[in-house]
Amino acid sequence: MDQKIEYVNDGAEFHEIDPLLLNADSLMDFSIYERQPYQNDRYRFRCLLVDSSSIPKDRLMGLLKSWGKVYIHKDQIEKYHQYLKDNLAYILKHDEIDVGKKTDTLINLSRDVVKESFETNFSFPAVARQSLENAQRLISKAVEFISDIKSLNGIANLIGHDYETHTHSIKVGWLMATFINSNRELFNFDKAHDLKPFLIQAAVAGLLHDIGKIKIPPNILNKNGKLDNLEYIIIQSHTAYSASLLFDMDIAKHTMQAILYHHENEDGSGYPTGLSREQIPLIAKICHIADVFDALTSRRHYKEPKTPFAALKIMTGNNPYLDTLKKFEQEVSENIKAPVTAIVRDDYDIKLRRLREREIIEQEALKRVEARMKLRDQGMSHCFDKSLLKRFIITINKSESFELSGLL
Repeated sequence: MDQKIEYVNDGAEFHEIDPLLLNADSLMDFSIYERQPYQNDRYRFRCLLVDSSSIPKDRLMGLLKSWGKVYIHKDQIEKYHQYLKDNLAYILKHDEIDVGKKTDTLINLSRDVVKESFETNFSFPAVARQSLENAQRLISKAVEFISDIKSLNGIANLIGHDYETHTHSIKVGWLMATFINSNRELFNFDKAHDLKPFLIQAAVAGLLHDIGKIKIPPNILNKNGKLDNLEYIIIQSHTAYSASLLFDMDIAKHTMQAILYHHENEDGSGYPTGLSREQIPLIAKICHIADVFDALTSRRHYKEPKTPFAALKIMTGNNPYLDTLKKFEQEVSENIKAPVTAIVRDDYDIKLRRLREREIIEQEALKRVEARMKLRDQGMSHCFDKSLLKRFIITINKSESFELSGLL
């Protein structure tokens, strides 16, 4: 659809954009408008730029800096999104663009890429590989930004938001890249240029660490409440599903390790294989810390978000009820029925009496689920490498948006 030079309407057809996001070196395949008051609740949208190639670069740069709010027509939003993908590296490196706007741009584009991955039919290898390449391409453009300590201000702005699989995955990849870049002495990089590919692999691992959840039944994945034991076991299968989905994708070893083992605990009580201590790959330990930190600081329908300080206090705390917690966890892993017997002595029909007894047992089982969750929040230090967790706290404490010195 060819755009008009001028429109008069209520503004619903237009989308506001920041002119600083526009790259004078890149041809823009969409028209830019300014908005002026007209009458009542209507506005006049006048076209400022139709063809960016018709204006000298210096002149165009001056115009972009001088404009305040500018708009594009809704019919050209897809073209604008493609422009953002093509120019993401430019936007993230632009010193005059606010970190919040950089974060919003990156999150929106990343969410699309992760969503595409979760909707990919892995029965078609070519389609799956294309989805993986799209994730790698986006991360390669953003890796310098997300591995910079200053970018953690963007993560801080997302703390406390609703838990949403796509956004959660982005934040986990982001936290991993930042941590690795700040603690590169933990890794044996033979050459300086080996760092960037590794950061990309780590961030992609974060983006895809929960990809196996596409194989989990929606009624369990989106359950409006706490999971029972059997449902919890089914959820735990997502790590193995992830590995199977990505097995033929020529994915990097470190990426696969993070995805498969990011729920292994330091004391061997995790899943899927019960690895412990040095058996757990370093990249998986980092993914585990980032994953739990973001999960605890996100709002769920059954819990309020923790502050970063409160979340890390739980993660670093020694659990005084660890033996009881492990007993409950063993019940989960073996799908043991809650050790409760119900006897209803009312003079009901035998079928109604048995039904009521089963309801009581199920209620007791749910109480044990709630107890397990509360016990976990008493301390999780047994889950993590303590020196690595301390490094994580030190790393994010370097950002001006976090104050965690009381934990160190």
